[in-house]
Amino acid sequence: MNKHIFIDRLAVFIASLMTGKRKFFSKNLQAHSFEEHLHYMDLRVPELLQEGEFELKVKTFSGELDPAVKVVQWLGYDYPTIIYHHGNNERPFDFSPDAKNTFYQIFMRWPRRIPANLILVRAPYHNGKLRHYQQKMTELNHFMSMVAVSVRITEWIIRQFRRRSQAAILVTGISLGGWVTNLHRAYYNSGQAYIPIMAGAKLAEVFVSSRYRRLSGKNVLKNPEGVREKLNFFQKFRQVTTSNLYPMLARHDQYIEYYVQKPAYNGFPLRTIDTGHITGAMRPYLSREHILEVLQMHS
Repeated sequence: MNKHIFIDRLAVFIASLMTGKRKFFSKNLQAHSFEEHLHYMDLRVPELLQEGEFELKVKTFSGELDPAVKVVQWLGYDYPTIIYHHGNNERPFDFSPDAKNTFYQIFMRWPRRIPANLILVRAPYHNGKLRHYQQKMTELNHFMSMVAVSVRITEWIIRQFRRRSQAAILVTGISLGGWVTNLHRAYYNSGQAYIPIMAGAKLAEVFVSSRYRRLSGKNVLKNPEGVREKLNFFQKFRQVTTSNLYPMLARHDQYIEYYVQKPAYNGFPLRTIDTGHITGAMRPYLSREHILEVLQMHS
């Protein structure tokens, strides 16, 4: 067993002990489809014309949720725009050096200015305590609401920018953010480039067949097909054939398993890194280099 596999497996083992009874979807597997979530919610994003944080209120099947958008760098509509979505259980607006924040590690710790507007989307349930997040994730419908809200916010931002500019818009994110990226492409495909990092199109497999299943409720493991029916979007994803997809997967990832998720990217330029999930996230330069290469292609 190499170190990348060991670290992924150790991390999820420790997390399972800390989670206790608050495992993913352990209370309820009843959920609306992603299509229903996307069509139901009521959402407005303010004009993003300057740097700052914009708190939002969104009506969903899970009640009123509290996502947000942060314009981290504003250069103007003549520049391309990068819309980034964070990973699971991050605190995306905490820019302290030791924060659990992939956006900060990828973009802010690089000494050179990135020639693009930088917009960060914060998912619902990511502005409070871990316990609150874990409690919400015991219901599949809450998880799907969370993801769908981020997808719709991304689309709203793109539409807002399109009214003023034809400069390229890149949609990217890591882990949870990669799933949001792929779902947006599957349902809207309005960005010029999609850069999913350590994600795929078979979202259910994370919870029913990967090592991450240690964090799933027993009912999830007893009813894997029901979870697959709600979360997997492989067929819809593959129906989009636009040449705007630049994925990155980690060969030793124990959560977003390489050979499970790789078929979603057949025919597209897949970048493979020789890390696991956690060690890949701990090497932000790998994600940065990949994103900047795509940015250069579309600038």
